[in-house]
Amino acid sequence: MNMTSRRRIALAFTTAVVGAGLAVAPTASAAPAQSAQNVQAAAFSCGYYSGTALTKANQTGAAAAARIKEVQCLINYNTSYPTWLNEDGDFGTATYNAVRSVQSHAGISVDGQVGSVTWGKLRAGVWW
Repeated sequence: MNMTSRRRIALAFTTAVVGAGLAVAPTASAAPAQSAQNVQAAAFSCGYYSGTALTKANQTGAAAAARIKEVQCLINYNTSYPTWLNEDGDFGTATYNAVRSVQSHAGISVDGQVGSVTWGKLRAGVWW
C-alpha cells in the first residue's frame, strides 16, 4: 500500500469517526450552549505519546523514542508531507527535515524541534 492510499484511508477513517460523533451529539436544548472558546477540536493521536514535551534530535531512551514515533506517525498520517517516515523512534535527518517543512507550512517558527506549538499543529493537522 503506497503513502497516498494510507493517507486516504486515515482521512476516511477520521472523517467517519468525526461524522459519527456529530450524528449522535445531543441537541442544543439538552445542555446549555457553550461558547466557541470552550469547545476544543478533537486532536489526532497515534497512541505512542500524548504530551507536549520538547522533542528533538539526539534524544535517547524509551520515553524519547515514544515521543519521536508519535512525531513520525503524526507527520505520516496528519500532514501533507510528501515523504513517508519510518516510525522507528530515531530523530534523524529525515524526521528533522519533515518537522521543519511542517513548521514552515503551518506558519510557525522553523527550528526542527517539536515543542508545544508544533505538537498542537501536528495533532490538528497541517495540509498543503
